[in-house]
Amino acid sequence: MRQSFAHFRTALYAPVLCGALFAAGCASLPPPTAELDAARQAVTRAESADADQYAPDALASARDALQRAQAAMARGRDDDARDAALAAAADADLARVRSGAARTRAEYLQKQAEIAELRARLRIDDMPVADDPLDIPAPAGPVEQRLQQLDADARLGQFAQYERLQARQALAALPGTPRRNLPAALARAERRVGIAEQAARIEAARREIDRLERERSELLVEASRREAERARAEAEQLRIQTQIQAEEAARLRAQAEQVELVLDGAQAEQQGKVDAAREKEAALARKEAELVAGAKLPPVRRDANGEVFTLAGDAFASGQAQLTKAASASIKALGIYLAALPGGAVQVVGHSDSQGDAATNQTLSEKRAQQVRAGLVAAGLPRARVTAQGRGAAEPVADNGSAAGRAKNRRVEIVVAGKP
Repeated sequence: MRQSFAHFRTALYAPVLCGALFAAGCASLPPPTAELDAARQAVTRAESADADQYAPDALASARDALQRAQAAMARGRDDDARDAALAAAADADLARVRSGAARTRAEYLQKQAEIAELRARLRIDDMPVADDPLDIPAPAGPVEQRLQQLDADARLGQFAQYERLQARQALAALPGTPRRNLPAALARAERRVGIAEQAARIEAARREIDRLERERSELLVEASRREAERARAEAEQLRIQTQIQAEEAARLRAQAEQVELVLDGAQAEQQGKVDAAREKEAALARKEAELVAGAKLPPVRRDANGEVFTLAGDAFASGQAQLTKAASASIKALGIYLAALPGGAVQVVGHSDSQGDAATNQTLSEKRAQQVRAGLVAAGLPRARVTAQGRGAAEPVADNGSAAGRAKNRRVEIVVAGKP
């Protein structure tokens, strides 16, 4: 993630102060403490960005310049220390952006490969591949002109604001630079412009990676949807086959009991396949629902009434009927899941512990049940298929004498009748 502008204050203020003092023609400058601090921070950022792996030469140059700056500072040679510190910061920033470019390119190529594989699996025609922003060439010409072209570039002009500011400061400091230091200052200015160009390309590439990630997510949803459709088709085909075999079994049953027993065994085997296909369809529907909603379904158990999904008491704010954000996403996933499968009636039942007034607990349990019902309907479950009621503290599942027991009793259960 790109570091915030605030992290660079020391690096920003040091060149500004130095440039101002040169322009004013001061006879002497303060010790370059700020420049040394900025250089150390720049080297640390480059090391954190894996520059040792991707830009070892530039990072080695930065470390060497930092050592020279520290040595000159110790000997009281402030001007030499300042120049070396500025060079160290520029070299470290160059190493950082080179490392960032290498890592960003690897991630960009990986995203493209993942999308190509998904499109091939789904038999979707490939889209034209967008140009890699990291391959945008740097313009030729003087550094001032290159910086102006970067500002005017429609693809890159909005990126790398901080790095471009550093480049402008390096250019602005040139007129006040002593003649003997001018070649080094010019080199630093050119390096700063190059850093700004590379940083802008990296940010443009990061934006393209974000777009590719969104496309990948859409393709994953499409793949899940197609798997569910195939499972439903297989289940229907097996159902028809089972029906045909059942009719054949009825005809043969009249001929001989032995034939009937054989066919019953075949029918049982076929029904097992149907059940397996339905279970697969349900699993795919669950996966698709959780992928679309971005959350897992609530915990589920099966009893004599059917499937029972349970929301614990922490799904609501204390004493409130409003679902938390996480619980809302979980209910959305459940609504999508139930709407995708055939099934019986859905009953939402709210429960509370025994603390407090019974009427208040009854009202709160009813409101929470209604809130969950509204979430299921909003997710696509037909309104006529789902009902809601509150039962207060009348049906505890644990001892209300302990905190743990009361926590288990504060719940909302979604009961799905029959087998999907």
